[in-house]
Amino acid sequence: MTGPRHVEAGAPPLRRRFSRIQLLALVAGLWQVAAGAAHLLPLPTEVQALQVCTGLVGVALCGRHHHARLYGVALALVYGRLLLDFASPLVFDLPTPEGLAYARTAVSGLLIALVPAGRSAPRR
Repeated sequence: MTGPRHVEAGAPPLRRRFSRIQLLALVAGLWQVAAGAAHLLPLPTEVQALQVCTGLVGVALCGRHHHARLYGVALALVYGRLLLDFASPLVFDLPTPEGLAYARTAVSGLLIALVPAGRSAPRR
């Protein structure tokens, strides 16, 4: 049978546990939304909009383990590239808020992409 599983009328709903990766993606996504919307750092408007958008993507993708892992890879690649484009002020001067935001997000993406999944992750 390839359709959805039949559940009896009195049975409790099936619960899925979030894997460690899904939880990290959710926390990173919520942090991105909060940091962009609450103006935690004095950033340009377009950087704040990018933070909110990537945060919403993280919240949307945290529902599946594989999607959460891909979100981490995307964060590391996109924000890592932005950090490399922005790297000259970081090397020769004090870090700017924009550079710190890029670095924080790239590191969180690496964390999501590389941390072991834990016991609750789906098996292939």
